[in-house]
Amino acid sequence: MSERDKVPRWVLWLGVSVAMGWLLYTLRGVLAPVFFAFLIAYMLDPLVDRVEQSRLLRGRPIARAVGIAVLLVGVFAVAAVLILVIAPMVYEEIANFVRRLPGLVARSTAEWEPLLAEYGLEVPTSVGQAFEDLHFDLQSVVTKGYTPATALVKWLLGGTVSAVGAIVAALIVPVFAFYLLYDFDVLVAKVGELIPPRHRSQADSFFGEVDAVLGQFFRGQFTVMAILAVLYSVGYGVIGVPLALPIGIMAGVLSFIPYVGSTLALATALLMTGLDWQGWTQILWVLGVHAGIQGLEGFVITPKIMGDTVGISAIAVLFALLVGAELLGFTGVLLAVPAAAVTKILVQRIDERYRRSEFFVGGSTDGSSPSESPKD
Repeated sequence: MSERDKVPRWVLWLGVSVAMGWLLYTLRGVLAPVFFAFLIAYMLDPLVDRVEQSRLLRGRPIARAVGIAVLLVGVFAVAAVLILVIAPMVYEEIANFVRRLPGLVARSTAEWEPLLAEYGLEVPTSVGQAFEDLHFDLQSVVTKGYTPATALVKWLLGGTVSAVGAIVAALIVPVFAFYLLYDFDVLVAKVGELIPPRHRSQADSFFGEVDAVLGQFFRGQFTVMAILAVLYSVGYGVIGVPLALPIGIMAGVLSFIPYVGSTLALATALLMTGLDWQGWTQILWVLGVHAGIQGLEGFVITPKIMGDTVGISAIAVLFALLVGAELLGFTGVLLAVPAAAVTKILVQRIDERYRRSEFFVGGSTDGSSPSESPKD
């Protein structure tokens, strides 16, 4: 093949990128459990390597399959215990709030009606009237399932309510995680062998940086989410905010989205405080607790745990989440921040090469052209 017939390298990369994008879009409906399985395998692989290298059984190494089984059972056992402990508490708190809601609405109406009447605002006298005033059809929402909870249940059950579908959905993630963990190092080695030898040093450097960023992000983000959930739940619970535990869990889970978790936590806490009105002092307590948690998150928790490893601006994260949700739905939301982190590293590498290129420099630092050589 002559030089004229060779395909330019950028055309090949563009074709590979388009093919990968098309594959992700086509398989977006089944990638969510694979993503969770890969995430579990990625986070546990260093622990599995340590267990495999340790000699706890009479000085003999532990088989990798045994170490994987022990770690997976431990992780899912802890998750199950947390769910079994927290879920009844959340349910009981929500049930108590629903039972108290008519009385809370009546009392808050009596408290707020004189003040709002001065501004020409009418306070609804019941929950039903409030929904009617907002043109909110609760039955339609529940029937059609336009809620994140319903969407999550539909994904977990695979679009069916059958017991078989629920069991398969529950087992597919740990099964995938086990096989990915078992062959994780082999898969990484196989992928490395596909890289041409002349490019392996650059590829190792790039993927090493990506591994450091993603590892720090995932492990750090889960820790930050758990800490914030505890802080919001305890903080709001101590000052008597209704639904403190659900609000705290919501704030912790959504904390990976900049501003969203904290904003929803504050708005919901203020709404609950307005319903269970105990005076303006309670509002000040809510604002004080929220400000204290935000200060801890911004100056202590996130810098100590996350550091500057990821270094993506809040606007970039929000943009990535919006694009991911638009292109791939739920799977796109899961992949958005990791993809943004990898893209940032790639752009930095491209920018470094561009700034060293002859096109950018245009000449040597002393102003002479690249073709001119210094004379003796």
